[in-house]
Amino acid sequence: MTGNALRLGLLLGIGTAMYSCSPRTAAVTTDVSTTSAGVIAGRVKQREAGLASIAGRGSVSFESPERAGSAFFDLSLKKPDSLLMTFEGPFGIGAGFLFLSREKFVMYSGLDNRVISGVPGPAAIRSVIPMDLTFDQIMDAFTGGFVLPDALPARYTVDDGKYLLVYQIGGRTHSFWIDPEYDLVVRYEVHAPGGDLLLEAESSQMVRREDLCAPRHITVSFPGEGRRLSIHYSTLDLNAGDLSFVYTVPAGAHSSSR
Repeated sequence: MTGNALRLGLLLGIGTAMYSCSPRTAAVTTDVSTTSAGVIAGRVKQREAGLASIAGRGSVSFESPERAGSAFFDLSLKKPDSLLMTFEGPFGIGAGFLFLSREKFVMYSGLDNRVISGVPGPAAIRSVIPMDLTFDQIMDAFTGGFVLPDALPARYTVDDGKYLLVYQIGGRTHSFWIDPEYDLVVRYEVHAPGGDLLLEAESSQMVRREDLCAPRHITVSFPGEGRRLSIHYSTLDLNAGDLSFVYTVPAGAHSSSR
């Protein structure tokens, strides 16, 4: 285990929503003959566009062949490019923070008074989260918003009461299951050309604020690699105001860059 991996494992060493997302009052149907794929995609994108920021508290955990860990966190997130998580250790002891933007990331571990910073490329992100996730996929994971492609699906049907839109992108098959009650993607899969499942994401336990909905529970996994990221919010505030992305690295912290 590398020093960075050990620090992450230590840093990530580990309530009820204020709202429950109610379905539409009107009857919901999943008849593809009366509702086009374009209409469904438009509803999902409109719902996602309405969510500009979130503030939440919860827990995050990860599993990988190399290591596993979990932690409590407080989160401020502003779409499309700012995320600040402060981690809490046992007995409410501050354990560190992670700041992430498109230009840089900064991770501070209070357990060994060390800060790691750099540009959020694939290698840098993997040093913080042991998953091959892009910046946008991390933002999607913490908002539970899985973005539909700007194209017509290759297949459109209904599966288990959910709209299923299937896209062919770069030889891979991207499948999105959309809950018709909430106009949200609740399951997302990516398959290789040969059919192997590369990525699977699911969301559940919706919360609501006015016309906004977002999930309290999100999982992202890479089955072939044995890697899994789970996020659970005990509280979740949608389009939260007065978010702060200010962080302080203590004087004397040991530093390294990525």
